[in-house]
Amino acid sequence: MGGLAPLLASLLAVDLKSTAKRLRRNTILYALAGLFLLTAYGAGVGALAIWLMRVMNPAAALGVVAAAAVTLALVIFIIVMLQNRAEERRRREAASGSRALMLTAAMSALPVLMKSRPLMAASVAGGLALLALRLLGGGDDNQPDA
Repeated sequence: MGGLAPLLASLLAVDLKSTAKRLRRNTILYALAGLFLLTAYGAGVGALAIWLMRVMNPAAALGVVAAAAVTLALVIFIIVMLQNRAEERRRREAASGSRALMLTAAMSALPVLMKSRPLMAASVAGGLALLALRLLGGGDDNQPDA
């Protein structure tokens, strides 16, 4: 309880009314800014289409604008996929690093386990359970979540 009291005191010291007011104000202003950005984007796409219509027929101009939008969307999707793949690789490497750390900790605890019969029996039972789990196909970290 000694560590909980300072946390509660700092939580009570926060002015909730001003925080809520600031959050509401920022939400409204960001929503307005987003609306104006979407308006500017639409006007820009329209201006590009009108300019292209002066150079080529209207159907071709709209086709070029649509093709450019699809191309940009595909490029963004590819970038996101590459970033997700890199993040997954980093997560797997971090998990393998933690597995190595757990293995090192287990190896350092081995002498203590070997001296105590109950601990040795429990560790052998746990190891056999882990082996059975791996052999039956369970506990695979590479499987996607359902």
